[in-house]
Amino acid sequence: MLRTVLHRRFLCLLLTPFASATLLAQQPESLTPDAVSSILKQAVQYQLDDFHHRGWGIQYRVHRQDPKEDSIREVIETQDGTVSRTLTYKGRALTEDEEKGEQERLKALTPQDVNRRRQKAESNDKYGMELIRTLPQAMTFTPVTGQPQLPGRHPQIVLDFVPDPKFHPTNTTQSLLTGLAGRVWIDAETHHLARMELRVIQNLNLMFGILARVYEGGTLSYEQKAVSPQHDAYNEIKMDVKLRELMVHVAPYRQTLTVTSVRFYPVAPTVKDAVTTLLAIPPVTP
Repeated sequence: MLRTVLHRRFLCLLLTPFASATLLAQQPESLTPDAVSSILKQAVQYQLDDFHHRGWGIQYRVHRQDPKEDSIREVIETQDGTVSRTLTYKGRALTEDEEKGEQERLKALTPQDVNRRRQKAESNDKYGMELIRTLPQAMTFTPVTGQPQLPGRHPQIVLDFVPDPKFHPTNTTQSLLTGLAGRVWIDAETHHLARMELRVIQNLNLMFGILARVYEGGTLSYEQKAVSPQHDAYNEIKMDVKLRELMVHVAPYRQTLTVTSVRFYPVAPTVKDAVTTLLAIPPVTP
């Protein structure tokens, strides 16, 4: 559970679509500090406005791999929250009993159930939103020499970032930014984020290290693609860090989330419609 909470807080920082529809694409060499600052500030506001996918939704298949799990789930974002169906578990197809249990669980879901889970999840999102809001002030961004490009994409603006020594965090959440550095690839035309890579450059503590510590040297990456002209969604997340939980156990933690088969819903479906769609999916063999 602690890893789930910690994972979510750090990934909230990653889930930042750097987008600005009002700015024209610029050549990387012409990006001044003021231009970079303007892009980032407007991008942050876009992300905060669109953080919870209100009104619209997506359906996608996500493959999760970590030391304890190798599973595939089909996920649908509804009007009341996220509904999912497990298709494979621990690298294998579900047994007959497991498949029956999944179907019974989905059939019993109500909008109230889904909404309660969403409210609980969104109570933790305040940490991620705080990181996003603070990012432009906490970091120094500089264009990367040579502008290395991601293949198969529109041209990108590539920026490195490091903690700004003049930034003084005002709370524990903001202090996490002082231990992170990285690189972002931003679509040069739309100013949407294409990829972000993070490095842990000093130990990061939650609750003064009592709850958890993430050790220097860890890496995280996040990549996303457009799901509509106005919206983006992640297609891959990777985490490779070393954690200590409750001042007791230190262990490496690696996780990869890979998304395929994305479908965009201009209007988010109801829970009932999502359940019907999920139940109609045939069994999956890994």
